[in-house]
Amino acid sequence: MSRIKNAIGSELPTWIKQAFNRKGIFNEDEMVVPIHPISVLGQCSTAKYIDCPNIPGHHIENARVCGGARYLDGIGKYYWFDFDLVSSDGTLIKLRMVVNTGDADCNDGLWGAVWRRNTGELVANILSSGDMETTIQAVSKKCIDLYKSYDIWIPLLFTHKYANNLELEKLVDLAIQICFYPKAEITDTGNISLWE
Repeated sequence: MSRIKNAIGSELPTWIKQAFNRKGIFNEDEMVVPIHPISVLGQCSTAKYIDCPNIPGHHIENARVCGGARYLDGIGKYYWFDFDLVSSDGTLIKLRMVVNTGDADCNDGLWGAVWRRNTGELVANILSSGDMETTIQAVSKKCIDLYKSYDIWIPLLFTHKYANNLELEKLVDLAIQICFYPKAEITDTGNISLWE
């Protein structure tokens, strides 16, 4: 089985190749990325999904005080993605994710959630956990047990926090980045050039 072809696709995004190269990995057969992006389902304003799990409490309170949906319309945007994880034993885990970009002026990190597509079971929380900080927290013991780790190095554009330091949490983070920044590049200075 080609882990790349059965995961992210036949062609790795440039930034992922660059990240592996910076780590000293140049052979694409060693670039294990067990994520298969399925679809960007759409986007909506924060006001359209006020019941999102993990929306920061201060936004709910401010919406009550400052005019409800009008306040929330200016705060971030939700994006909906479907993706699969391919476990090291070949098990396919079908996931759906909603992520809100938050608002830099409010010092938000990302927030949202990840569910299993076929059952609706909550797999992970995406938490705005501080000033421009995000924590990813795997919560489904069933899914944690189902996913068999590769024990691999995972290329990440940004370093978020991982509540349990699980490979599954890091792969959720990588899926967010693949969906948001498919055309990003790492510059010669090591900075990230983002293209949305």
